[in-house]
Amino acid sequence: MQRHFDEELVQLKDKLFKMGLLVEEAIRRSIESLVKRDSKLAEEIIEQDQKINILEIEIDEFSHELIALRQPTAVDLRFITMVLKINGNLERIGDQAVNIAEKAISLNREVPLKSYLSIPKMAEIAIAMVKESLDAFIARDAKKAKEVVEQIEPRVVIPMVYQTEGSKLGLNALEPFLAVMGAKTAEPMESFTVKRSDLPEDTSKVVVLSVV
Repeated sequence: MQRHFDEELVQLKDKLFKMGLLVEEAIRRSIESLVKRDSKLAEEIIEQDQKINILEIEIDEFSHELIALRQPTAVDLRFITMVLKINGNLERIGDQAVNIAEKAISLNREVPLKSYLSIPKMAEIAIAMVKESLDAFIARDAKKAKEVVEQIEPRVVIPMVYQTEGSKLGLNALEPFLAVMGAKTAEPMESFTVKRSDLPEDTSKVVVLSVV
């Protein structure tokens, strides 16, 4: 009986690992559809979200079935309970990838901006954190999981800061905010002109900053 239950736990791990792979791919492809202005790819991502939704339901049902039929205790019960929580979180990340794909389709109808700058890098960080956190959970490696959590603070990005016409917004003005965020420095990466109607009041430019 115990051997069969152990095999079922392995099956549950495999399903969760597969879920993670699907979500990582959804993030990667949604950003690709945005950067490359590929609306067809974005539509594929939206359609394929159904695979994530189906697997989410499958994992949920399998987990509850194990709890009801095997009545696990202690470590095994905590493991299954955490799988249920992680499963829901992964499904929501998949939904966010769909949101990005939908926004990409909308933006692709407009005149392209010069560059999306930090967005692909942010996506790489997000994908890596999903993978590393899942690996830590499957391996039951608390130290590795803590390392993933600690990666969040230094990886702060300020996407946009408005610069008013006729005056420059120096980095000194941002120091209080940067201090709160735990950032050390901020460097302007690039600026580009946008329509005044798209910006508040007298703002004529957007300065994109990356926090180091």
